[in-house]
Amino acid sequence: MRRTESLRSARGPWAERATRLGLAAFIGYALLSLLLFGSHLLASGDRYVGSNDDPQIFIWSFGWAAHALAHGHNPLLTDAIWAPSGLNLAWVTTTPALGILFAPLTWLFGPIAAYNTAAILMPATAAWTMFLLCRSLTHRTWPSAFGGYLFGFSSYVFGHMTGELHLTSVFLLPLLVLVTVQHVRGEISNRKVVLQAGVLLGAELYLSTEIAFTLTLALIGALIVAYPTLPAFRTQLRDTTLRLLGAYAVGGVVASPLLYYALRDFRSSGYQPPDQYLADVANLVIPTHFALVGAGWAGHIARHFPGNSSEQGSYIGLPLVLIGLLYAGRALKTPVGRFLIGFFALATIASFGPHVIVAGHRLLPILTPFGHDTLPIPGKGSKHVPLFDNTLPIRFSLFASIAVAVAGALWLARPRATSKRFGVAIIAAVALLPNPGAGVWSTRYAIPPFFTSSAYKGCLSPRDIVLPLPIGFGGQATLWQATDFDFRMAGGRLQTSPPSVFLHPPDIAQISVGYPPVANQTALLRGYIATKGVTTAFVDLRSASTWAPSLDAIAPGHDVGGIRFYRFSGTAPGSCPA
Repeated sequence: MRRTESLRSARGPWAERATRLGLAAFIGYALLSLLLFGSHLLASGDRYVGSNDDPQIFIWSFGWAAHALAHGHNPLLTDAIWAPSGLNLAWVTTTPALGILFAPLTWLFGPIAAYNTAAILMPATAAWTMFLLCRSLTHRTWPSAFGGYLFGFSSYVFGHMTGELHLTSVFLLPLLVLVTVQHVRGEISNRKVVLQAGVLLGAELYLSTEIAFTLTLALIGALIVAYPTLPAFRTQLRDTTLRLLGAYAVGGVVASPLLYYALRDFRSSGYQPPDQYLADVANLVIPTHFALVGAGWAGHIARHFPGNSSEQGSYIGLPLVLIGLLYAGRALKTPVGRFLIGFFALATIASFGPHVIVAGHRLLPILTPFGHDTLPIPGKGSKHVPLFDNTLPIRFSLFASIAVAVAGALWLARPRATSKRFGVAIIAAVALLPNPGAGVWSTRYAIPPFFTSSAYKGCLSPRDIVLPLPIGFGGQATLWQATDFDFRMAGGRLQTSPPSVFLHPPDIAQISVGYPPVANQTALLRGYIATKGVTTAFVDLRSASTWAPSLDAIAPGHDVGGIRFYRFSGTAPGSCPA
């Protein structure tokens, strides 16, 4: 009894200090993320984090989650958008976990403020959980802070800060690694690893089904690499593997509502062709214009990389390559070092897909199963394989960054750390800083008074089905609905293409996809209105010259509350200025 009490008293000060350090680390990361990605928000109250239209998906999702909770609706199904048929949100990147978590903030300040807060916190939270992992391995604060930064502010993360919240919500990954490591080291029980890892796996499905899938592939790869490189832990690895299988069962229970709706409407085709989003070897050391060190000179090289700028996240920089070489010199003599090097190599090769590409030039096929046409590997040969056809190889750089972060922390935590070593670490950190002048970290939005002022509440009712124009790219109708779900829309943009029921017949697709008006646009609109039961339409006045002429031939339009408003059938629920 006395021995137990003495152990508790000894652990008390250490635990309190660890808690304070962890809190300080999180605050530091959050302030850094706010400085890097939120400075435009502080200067202007009409911006959201990210570029173009993609952030509107998550803003709408935050609004829908809060609305669904408040009114007892199913947060995974909706007929508020793409009415009257509605949409199954299990296959849409709506991050329902974050939408529910931030619902109180949405209720208080609106979905845009809630989304902006979440977007700013994602890099910080990822850095913080990696800090916790690194601290458990190094027992050193500054090396762990360095490791956390390398992961949370990696080129993968800030590449997707352009508006892909489901891809920056990676804070659970280091926690899963931490739980796994603790079990291998015998620090937690079998039951605990099954429950903790299971909850983490289930929660990840509510954040991103793609990352949950690639995480599974990464775990399999990590165990394959660990077995030959960590011979002293083979017995524990076999036991941990069995426990992880149990954890997946628990995760399936946790995520069962999402899995039910995903399987009920299974998607067997991908949104983007995986073989066009591959890592470029040159991107490991040559940044895009997203990075501060790449501003003004790297663009003419980076434009030859596959994919687009947000999907060119392999960059680690020459200073980190130097750190890697310095680390590898000794690490190859240690089991942990060999494991980290092997896992980094495996994740990097996976990100290359089926070919080695250097500065946009395809040099040779990779002589591994990754290049085999008959195997379901992301990239070549996986175009029509379920799950793999929704997986972009370049995104495996996320898992390479885990190895980089842990290796960087271990390297900096070596005994007798010198000022030169810390200097190299600072240079490596600076080399990863995002470019504030890239013009992709925030976008200005405008919500007309029609959707914010009570004076126009009598113009629409929950029974109305509205056609918003522009309906797809370039429009902000999805954003406008997120502020008030008092009407349904026969359109919107929550994914790269409309639901299948809006693509047939072709005349419907012409309108639902949002193609520019054609000669018979009025006839096409009449068919769309009749087929989808559209009662009203509104047009963004900034695009009125494009869309209004066709609608004017169907019904009179009225400029009211910052939009052009049309009513085709039914009556307004009350007084309407129009």
